[in-house]
Amino acid sequence: MNWKEWSKLAEDQSLWQNHEEKGLLKAEYVQDYVLRLWFEEYMDISIYELDFYSLIVDENPGEALLPLRDKSRFSLVKGDYALVWLHPDTGEYDEKAIDIALECIRFFCEKYGSKLKIAKNVKPITSLSAKQEVMA
Repeated sequence: MNWKEWSKLAEDQSLWQNHEEKGLLKAEYVQDYVLRLWFEEYMDISIYELDFYSLIVDENPGEALLPLRDKSRFSLVKGDYALVWLHPDTGEYDEKAIDIALECIRFFCEKYGSKLKIAKNVKPITSLSAKQEVMA
């Protein structure tokens, strides 16, 4: 996965105008740094498996994600619209909670994830990055 690629795409606000994401319904720890992710679609769902190893261990996406290198912390993931890791001691959403925006997770799933089930009639976020490349 490539955090810098996502960061560049996320900066272009024009790509996000009139783009609606329904939400992340569920996130399930599979093993190591792999998650299974259920996205809400229009009357359907899409399911991906995504290995976060390269993002969390190989790359440097910032200090905020460093605690997730601990697999026991990584395994405590929740899908609650965004991808969330609550405070490991309190289970609260506070200053020690970690979250990753829905659009970011969707982008990584589409580009690097294993597609287990894809809903029909869904415009992929990765098509937005292709649009950006054409415009550049």
